[in-house]
Amino acid sequence: MPFDGLGYVTTTTKPSFWARMTQLFVGAPPITKTIPLHAFQPIPADQPDAVTVQVLTIGRALIEDRKDWVQRRYETRDGRRCAVGALRGASRLLNAHGGQTGANAVLLSVAMSRGFNDIESMNDNSSHRQVLAAFDEAIARSSGHWPT
Repeated sequence: MPFDGLGYVTTTTKPSFWARMTQLFVGAPPITKTIPLHAFQPIPADQPDAVTVQVLTIGRALIEDRKDWVQRRYETRDGRRCAVGALRGASRLLNAHGGQTGANAVLLSVAMSRGFNDIESMNDNSSHRQVLAAFDEAIARSSGHWPT
């Protein structure tokens, strides 16, 4: 009898990133991840940095749960992301092409103030808690709540 590999196929698998995104946009049961509603508010004309704050807030929410965060990769097939991958994903969700660069610049300044050369190094050589704290600091800096 030839080997067909059926003994190695599992019946319970975590849905892929694309399956979860399809569920989100088609209206199937929601993903357990919650992104703060204030992150999707319209951008006031007198606050040009509001897109940066939105991208940072949504990016943080995408990796807030430890199981959704990854090191040494931007994004995995099962939807885990690093800090840069989270910023890219947030920018895609908002359809904000220029907003990612502002968020990258602020998060890069936080990473450099912590002794790293880039965001990727900070993500790969820090704990999950430290990366979330970096996002919090970047959000505070770009929203004007950070002491100068």
